[in-house]
Order: sequence, then structure tokens, then C-alpha cells
Amino acid sequence: MKTEVMSDTNVFNYPDTNSSRAGIEFLNRKFENQKIAIIGLGGTGSYILDQVVKTPVKEIHIFDADVFQLHNAFRSPGAVSSEKLETEKGIKKVDYYYGIYSNMHAGIKAHTKYVTLENANELKDFSYVFISIDKNEVRYNLTKAFLNMGVTFIDVGIGVNKADDCLNGAVRVTVGTTDKSDHLDFRFGSTESEENEYSNNIQIADLNCLNAVLAVLKWKKLSGFYQDVKQEHNSLFLINTNKLLNEDNPA
Repeated sequence: MKTEVMSDTNVFNYPDTNSSRAGIEFLNRKFENQKIAIIGLGGTGSYILDQVVKTPVKEIHIFDADVFQLHNAFRSPGAVSSEKLETEKGIKKVDYYYGIYSNMHAGIKAHTKYVTLENANELKDFSYVFISIDKNEVRYNLTKAFLNMGVTFIDVGIGVNKADDCLNGAVRVTVGTTDKSDHLDFRFGSTESEENEYSNNIQIADLNCLNAVLAVLKWKKLSGFYQDVKQEHNSLFLINTNKLLNEDNPA
């Protein structure tokens, strides 16, 4: 039998005994009134959702118009059934993930559409926006729009290349705020090109997961949940050297 939401301020469908056991309920209150958007539910975006849904944010809005396809199953949290993949018209990503994560969090809102310059204004009252998309031009335009609206965003990206008989590359997390945005033009382009980090479409579940976790850790730092000494606005994990570079610190 489904457990009812405990109170008007409790967004979980069952008690968060994990936080109570650890004695960190007071820290979770930093998330309570937040309204979060996740733009793009591909490999990284789906893992971002998997992490954010375990926090008591007020609302989580997920945006994507794509159908959940076979290749998505191999770089997403959990395991999708073959029956869902074999439906005649397929299942939209937002509907698939809503069906899973609404079991836990009562504040998920699914939007079967892309976020563009034409509708970006709908997100002007959001606390934070995660951007996980594969189009440089769209990313660039959205980040400029969010800056103009005063909305803090966290953008993610993976660049993987074949290096002889193995893979090499980097995982990036970039933050844009009204206080610091002068670094953004150096971190991602405004047009599509062969250098587009997603152009070769090499994505691996572990890198998607790492990218998402680094982005969520940064969001939790911005929210005051974790201590943030460096206050970096761009971090880059290099696969072959195992280095995490913290860059673009406030002056």
C-alpha cells in the first residue's frame, strides 16, 4: 500500500529515514523551497534527476521532447523493461522518468517539450536550472537568457575521443550566475562545429553518471549544503590523468 505524503511541506511519498539517521535534517531544509529545472534527459540529465529527486526540493521540472530509445537504456539509471522499449509509438523520456521517480518524489512536473528562446521565460522564477543538451547554439542562447533573468544555471558536457585502442577525454561542469559570467564564452561555443563535444556521440554510462554527480555536488555547494572553499565556476575532470581542475574562481 502506498504511503501518503507526511505533510504539506514533505514532498516525499515516504519518510526520509536516511537523513534522520544521519542527523542532517536541518541541512535538507536548505532545499525545501527550491524549484529546479532539468533541461534534457539524456545520459547525464537522467542521472541528475536520479540525484535531485532524493532531496526535498519543492518542485522538479523535467523538459525533453524526445522518445526514450534503445541506446538511452545503456546510459541511464536503472534498467528499462523491453516491453516499454517495444511499444508502437515509444515512450517519451519525461513520461518514462516521471513514472519511475514520482514513486518517491511528489513534486515532479513533466514537460514534453524542448526549452528554447521562445519559452525560456517560463523558467524565470526557478531557483536553479541544469542544462544537459547537445546543441552548442541552443546552450549558448539559453545561458544568455537565464543570465538576463537572473537565474543560476549549471551546464554539463562530456568530450570523449578514441585514442589508439582506448578512450580519452574530459567531463565538464560550468556554472553561470549574475555575479560571475565572464568565463562562459571560453567554456562552450555559440555555434555547431566539428569540435562540438557531443559531435562524435561517444557517451558512457559511468561518465554520464560522474558528470551528473559533479553537477549536483556543485548545486549543493551553491545551496549551502556542502562547504565550498574554491567557489569554482568551471570544473574539468581529465580521464587519462585522473585530475580534477577547478577554474574560474571569483576575483
